[in-house]
Amino acid sequence: MSLESLLNGLPFVEHLGIEIDDVDEGYASGHVELTSELSSVPGRKIAHGGVAYALADTVGGASVMSLHYAPTPTIDMRIDYLAPGQDDLVAEAEVVRNGNSVAVTDIEIRDVEGTHVADARGVFKTGGGDGETAWGTGSPELDDR
Repeated sequence: MSLESLLNGLPFVEHLGIEIDDVDEGYASGHVELTSELSSVPGRKIAHGGVAYALADTVGGASVMSLHYAPTPTIDMRIDYLAPGQDDLVAEAEVVRNGNSVAVTDIEIRDVEGTHVADARGVFKTGGGDGETAWGTGSPELDDR
């Protein structure tokens, strides 16, 4: 199974409509269509902060998974909201530190009109523990290294 297929098939990701578009060594991009259900303002399309956060977390995690081909649970995420997202959101993430036990990735979120909506920094677990992954011992095999 490819990394993109695995991530796009996660129930929460599917529920929100997030799509991972590209995954490459230490990099990922994705988007989410801003539907009325994801708006924080009745009768208008203004992205709820949780939507931007979920997109950042998903795309950031994908950038780290591209280096480890294993689940990389989020340890911490910090996000700065810069402007309201009033259209579909796109995110790009790049790993800035890939360590033995944690990785750090920077994520930029814009809307499709180019408005800089948010910047985030995520910290993800990459190692340690007793040999099991965050998804247990039956994690899917990823084949697109």
